[in-house]
Amino acid sequence: MKLFNQYYLMRRLCIVAFAIIVTGCSTTPSSTTPAEKTPLSSSEKSAYEDALSNMKAGETDKAISGLKKLTQSHPVFVDGWINLATVYYNNKKIEEANSALINAKKINPDLPEIYNLTGLLDVEKGEYQSAEKNYLSAITLKNNYAAAHYNLAIVYDVFYQDIGKAITEYEKYLTLTGNTDKSTISWVTELKAKLKRKAS
Repeated sequence: MKLFNQYYLMRRLCIVAFAIIVTGCSTTPSSTTPAEKTPLSSSEKSAYEDALSNMKAGETDKAISGLKKLTQSHPVFVDGWINLATVYYNNKKIEEANSALINAKKINPDLPEIYNLTGLLDVEKGEYQSAEKNYLSAITLKNNYAAAHYNLAIVYDVFYQDIGKAITEYEKYLTLTGNTDKSTISWVTELKAKLKRKAS
């Protein structure tokens, strides 16, 4: 069970980190208050693009430094906070990630990425019911959020041992991603066989 958990948690981390970086590529906040709609300056846009490049390249320290400076100079830029939380999460800095997400949520509490990443932090803390709730919130805000469906499937599969619900969420994830994840397709086939054996 331990090896199984580690394998799927690592796969999940890669999917979610990629999803948040892509979501965060906008340099003009798309939120509800006038302050949030203030565009980034040219230098801030450049700094943000550099930070995203450093994230993708695995240059953690540079990414954190750049994003921290950006959130200090433009504190209502919610994508900066979300990506900062992502870098912290990827480096197991749970408290720092949580702090960044709190700031993001104050700016715009209706972003699904916030709840998806909060769910990941919950899993790290062993708070699986809270993780489930946060993933469901992310999906409520954005039903076609593939990463959130996958993460919810992990909770049902690994931590709840609810095969039926896990299959449902895995299949939603696969549909949304064009059925390109061959290893998950194979795993769903195994789960279906296991469920069939239980029923017989």
